[in-house]
Amino acid sequence: MRSAVALFLFPVFAAAFLIFGVQPMVGKHILPWFGGVPSVWMTCLAFYQTALFLGYAYAYGLVAGVRPRLQPVVHAVLFLASLGLLPALPAEAWKPISHSGSTLRILAMLGASVGLPFLLLAATGPLLQVWFARALPGRSPYPLYAVSNLGSLLGLLSYPFLVEPNLGLTLQSTLWSVCFAATGLWVISCAVRAARAAPDAVLPRSAAVEPLARGDVLLWILFPASAVVMFMGVTNQLTLDVASVPFLWILPLSLYLLTLVIAFASMRLYRRRIFVTLAAASVVWVLAAGSGVFGDALGGIFTDSLGVTALRYSVALFAGCMVAHGELSRVRPAPARLTSFYLCVAGGGAIGGLFVGLAAPQLFAGYLELPLGAAVCWVLALVAIHRTPSGVFMVRHRGVAWTGVAVLSLGVAGAFAFQLGRPEPGLLTLERNFFGVLRVIETASTTPFVVLRHGSTRHGIQYRDESLRKHPTSYYGRTTGIGLLMTQETSAGAGPLRVGVVGLGVGTLAAYGRAQDEMVFYEIDPAVVRIARDDGYFSYLADSPAQIEIVLGDARLSLEAERAEPRNFDALILDAFSSDAVPLHLLTAQAFELYAAHLAKGGFLAIHISNRSFDLSGPVARLGQEVGLHALHIVNRNAPRLLAEEAHWMVLARDPGRLERLATGAARLPRRQGQPLTRATLVPPEVAARSPLWTDDFSNLLALLRERGRRGIGAGR
Repeated sequence: MRSAVALFLFPVFAAAFLIFGVQPMVGKHILPWFGGVPSVWMTCLAFYQTALFLGYAYAYGLVAGVRPRLQPVVHAVLFLASLGLLPALPAEAWKPISHSGSTLRILAMLGASVGLPFLLLAATGPLLQVWFARALPGRSPYPLYAVSNLGSLLGLLSYPFLVEPNLGLTLQSTLWSVCFAATGLWVISCAVRAARAAPDAVLPRSAAVEPLARGDVLLWILFPASAVVMFMGVTNQLTLDVASVPFLWILPLSLYLLTLVIAFASMRLYRRRIFVTLAAASVVWVLAAGSGVFGDALGGIFTDSLGVTALRYSVALFAGCMVAHGELSRVRPAPARLTSFYLCVAGGGAIGGLFVGLAAPQLFAGYLELPLGAAVCWVLALVAIHRTPSGVFMVRHRGVAWTGVAVLSLGVAGAFAFQLGRPEPGLLTLERNFFGVLRVIETASTTPFVVLRHGSTRHGIQYRDESLRKHPTSYYGRTTGIGLLMTQETSAGAGPLRVGVVGLGVGTLAAYGRAQDEMVFYEIDPAVVRIARDDGYFSYLADSPAQIEIVLGDARLSLEAERAEPRNFDALILDAFSSDAVPLHLLTAQAFELYAAHLAKGGFLAIHISNRSFDLSGPVARLGQEVGLHALHIVNRNAPRLLAEEAHWMVLARDPGRLERLATGAARLPRRQGQPLTRATLVPPEVAARSPLWTDDFSNLLALLRERGRRGIGAGR
């Protein structure tokens, strides 16, 4: 008996492990093709949720419409067809020429490359549970669902901690393909064993099947939908504020899966009173932090700390999904309706995924998915508590409990409505597209300025005062690394410059341009171009006497297209940020080889690495070393009177003597309280060599997060 159970347990676990191993692998592979923005992962999740539903629909159709002895044959034919799509990584031919219609292109690409293998893996769980119940009548198949979710969870967690740090994408894809083939063969062997059992062991066509309670099917769909909306909403917030990288994709998805494991492993693990209370408390925490209550009281630790921000959203997600999945587990049916149940659950997940991935960007200007998902979950929880009271919600307390929960839910909904409807002070425009959410805000300070924000990250400011309007500010002030470089290169007597800038922002760097200079800005987001140049909010581009050119599209793809006729830049400046970090596809050996090809003989490469979470100085120095460039790390302190904020810049050049002159210029700047205002440090070659070399096939940002935690290096944005 134990060996028979193990026969089914292993492929259920392996299929789930592979499903959630392929997701970050393929997402990381295609992320650079679409600018490294969080929407790439959101679109992937929408596809995976839809493919999961189609897999469950296939399982339902196979069990309900095909005779048991033919089911292994049908499944084997599809499995052999899927082998022709391996390896799982999409081919280079799918790389986009432009970024119009990116969402549909990603969906089509995923469908063509991993659609059928993913569908078959998704069908494995419900199929094997049906076949398990057929081969071993009398034993509940629901623990296999918990095993499936445990495999999913371990598949996710293994990626950032084991797979990504040690294996390149090509090797990952090869190993995944081998494991997929082995799992498929094992699944077929399980189907053959089940086919020998009585065909009516699972789906008896008699009146013995209990009728469904009114509303059960609706709850089977809406609870999973609300849970998916919540976890994708949290993923959006984390990747928008930090970086779109696998380990931040995986955290919310792991919590989501953990709640499924707990809820379906045993009915006793879901304590309604505990998790409803925790969900309410976490909602209050999120709302209070968002309104600044905790931040004002405790110096910003509750709103600015990466760890606390992640904890806050994680607690809210875990509690909310525990309520959704715990209540879902309470209304699960008898095994006779097992495939119908899982089909509805997957359908709800697909609805939630498509809503966040496709509908929400068209419907909302901001990220409203998380509060909406939480609100729907609360309403459903009220319905579930009313239908099946328990604990403090037992019948003898039903009136009081119902009133209390209703008041609490209305309070939460009202707080959400207030938070969402509250006008943001000074907001001039709010816009959401594939690349994120952009806000233009005018401050009401004594020296008013206008700022462009992408999520919580600032992309440039400009003062309204005429005497300050044309001055470079913020991370580009004259005491910053880029300010020192541009001041040195545009000093009296210096010849004309050709400058390339990756990332437009509000066009602040155009303030350094002279009449004889040429400045080329590479920008992926057309909305940023319009805001910086056309809408009248900022005037750096219009005020600059330099010749300005804007190239729309991903900078790396654009530079690759221009490689036949190199630009010969005197300075190539990397100031592209997706979320709070430079997109990783711009920080690989292949990318630096491209930059070096576009540099003039004595040219500089300058990279803005300021962020709240990662120390990028080591990898950047190593990448520069790989193409023959020496590195200078320049860090400046806040200097409001000089219009400069703390910033970290890496400046690289072939001639170390030019970097030494730049460091000397930094040492000559005014000192404040006996400390240098700007500190420039040459990175020794042996120090650079100790950092890992990132390539298009391998990168590991998680290690830098740990490094930053130890050393405390990094500027905020």
